[in-house]
Amino acid sequence: MRLPPHIAPFFTFWPTYFSIHEQSLLLDAALLRLDAMDSVKTRRRRTKLRPPVSKTDSSVQRLFAPDQLYDFHEGHFDGVIHHYREMHLTAWPTDAQIPGLSPVLARLYALCPTKDVQTHLLHLASHGEILPHVDNLSASGSWILGVSLGDQRTLRMAAVHDKSQLFELPLPSGSVYLQK
Repeated sequence: MRLPPHIAPFFTFWPTYFSIHEQSLLLDAALLRLDAMDSVKTRRRRTKLRPPVSKTDSSVQRLFAPDQLYDFHEGHFDGVIHHYREMHLTAWPTDAQIPGLSPVLARLYALCPTKDVQTHLLHLASHGEILPHVDNLSASGSWILGVSLGDQRTLRMAAVHDKSQLFELPLPSGSVYLQK
């Protein structure tokens, strides 16, 4: 995909960075951490009502429970994220918990422009969305490395000083982007 000239200097996109197996490891690890933040009642309900994970479906989407088994927040404090779960991750699961995760994380972190990394997990519901916004650089830093896992989403960007300069990018599962 060719990036528009006003985006290209600040944006790098890898549409097929992670294999299905690597995506599954990352998603297992992310869901393990996010699910641990849910209430005991929600975790029990999800365990009891979740349909069995398909052994024939190779997509990572199979790893998600149905939306109704998660406690999604309706809206974020700044109003730009709707129907989501999130957390700041302080530590990924160990290889003992998710065998093979370390090399996948090493590949991911090798893309980071600096070693000063804050890891933020965001799980959008099927109908969840992130509205256009400008990130607070003092809170999020000078770059964002995004990984898309599950259903394809669309990233929409607009120039800060000229909203007519729009850019849309489909983010398939396994894709990674770097925005500086």
